[in-house]
Amino acid sequence: MPKPFQFSLENVLDYRRQLVDNARLELAAAQRAYQAQAQRVEQIRAKLEEAASRMESRHLLPPDEFWLWSTYRERLLQDVQREEHHLQNLANRVASCRGELIQRSKDAKILERLRNKKALEFHAQEKSSEQKDLDEMATLRHQYKDL
Repeated sequence: MPKPFQFSLENVLDYRRQLVDNARLELAAAQRAYQAQAQRVEQIRAKLEEAASRMESRHLLPPDEFWLWSTYRERLLQDVQREEHHLQNLANRVASCRGELIQRSKDAKILERLRNKKALEFHAQEKSSEQKDLDEMATLRHQYKDL
């Protein structure tokens, strides 16, 4: 009965697989945050467009209403700028999470390849050893037949 293959770095491989899973979760969370922020930016832009269209529909405004509208418009523009900056930060985070996932996947893949190589070597050695034992038994049987 051949003994089963045991990889000496199996614990390290399991740990690296866990790191890959954690990196995937981080990437998913970063992508969700990015999507939510992109929606916020679009909502603010929609408010800005709506305010501009309402302003265009009214031809002549009193100075106090015009001042209110221009203040509101400036505030929306500042909000858009702030939220776009935050969106860019989230995009950078998504990119860094993606890079981290790629690196961790490469690290795990290296160990998986090593494990596969060692398993193939182990099975080839086991097969060779079994063949050697069978050849030896056949030789011994043949010797005793001749006597």
